[in-house]
Order: sequence, then structure tokens, then C-alpha cells
Amino acid sequence: MPPRPIVPPHMPPHRLLLVDDDAVLLETLTDLLQNEGFQVTAAATGEEAEAVLRKAHPPFDLVLTDLVMPGKSGMDVLDAALKVNPSCTVLMLTGFGSVREATEAVDRGAYGLVNKPLQLDQFRNTLRRLMERTEIISERDALRHQVKDLQARVELLEATKGRMEILAHRISQAPESSSEALGDLERLAGLKSRGLLSDEQFETAKKALLSRWLS
Repeated sequence: MPPRPIVPPHMPPHRLLLVDDDAVLLETLTDLLQNEGFQVTAAATGEEAEAVLRKAHPPFDLVLTDLVMPGKSGMDVLDAALKVNPSCTVLMLTGFGSVREATEAVDRGAYGLVNKPLQLDQFRNTLRRLMERTEIISERDALRHQVKDLQARVELLEATKGRMEILAHRISQAPESSSEALGDLERLAGLKSRGLLSDEQFETAKKALLSRWLS
């Protein structure tokens, strides 16, 4: 029985940028990753990868790149990926003998390293951990967005409370004029309920009335 794919069939495919100057390995890894449920965009050079990263909307959240390449290196791809999306998970492919570069890549934000030649089982296990990390980051970002939205709502409520307190103070200080204004508001609401005023007309008239009352 073949192992289940890393990205289950019922889930949308995760977009992944694959970068390697070895044409054979690039094609092999593309097929392997697609079979694992990823939506793969392949780039044969660091320059091509940087161009893809700049144009991607939404940005890639997964990048798998060779470390040592002619021209733009995997380090350049790493920097470009994190510049576009600081939450991007970047996995580096490295051959033996490039320990210093590999260590620097991790220090600069790479998620981890995969040694060449690839050991399939280890590679799949690394991809599973990578997916788990990506899901955690996605959940974290969603929670941050919810917190930001809640903070905005609290600020709006506090501002509304402040305006209501000002209104209450004005009402207490000017009972006759406030009674007249409240009567006008009730009449406006009656016209709106009978369909004689549109929502826009009602809001415009209400704002004008309140502005005149508070001035």
C-alpha cells in the first residue's frame, strides 16, 4: 500500500517554489512533490526564482532551494523569499562540504537543510514537519488578525461611548432644546419607516440635526 500523500487529497494543494540548477533533479523533485499534493512552481536559477517571488500574489509560503548555484545562490533566494513574506518557510538543499554556508543559511532564517543525495524517507519526513510548521504559522497569523480586529472594535466602542457621554451631558444641560431635537429625530424615523425617506436621506438628515443641536 503506497504511503498517503503529505497534502491530503481533500485539502487544497500548497504552493511551493522549487529552485535548482540541476535540470534532472529539478524535474525529479517536481514530479515527487506534485505526487505529494504540492502545487509546484519550478525555477532553474536564482535569478528566475527572485523574479517569481516578486510577482507571486499571494506570496509563496514554502520555498525549497538549492544552496550553491551559479549566479544568484540559494542564500539570495532565501533573502528574497523572506523579504516578500517574512513568514515564508525556506528549506535548503545542500551537498556535503558546504557546512559553513548551510550554517549561515539557518542563521539568516532558513527552516532547515536537506543533504544531497536525497534519502526519500528522510526527505518526506522533513516535508511533513515543514507542513506542520506552515500550518502553525497560518494559525498564528489568523489569530493575530483576529486580535487586531477585536482591538479595532474595542477602540470603536470606546469612541462611541465617549460620544454618547457627550450627548448625555448636552441633554442634561439643555432639556428644552434636547426635547425638540429628540422629537425631530422621532419624526425622521417615522418618515423613514413609512418609506418616505431612504436610508441615505435619513442618515444625512440625522447628521445635520445632531450637528445643529450640538453646535
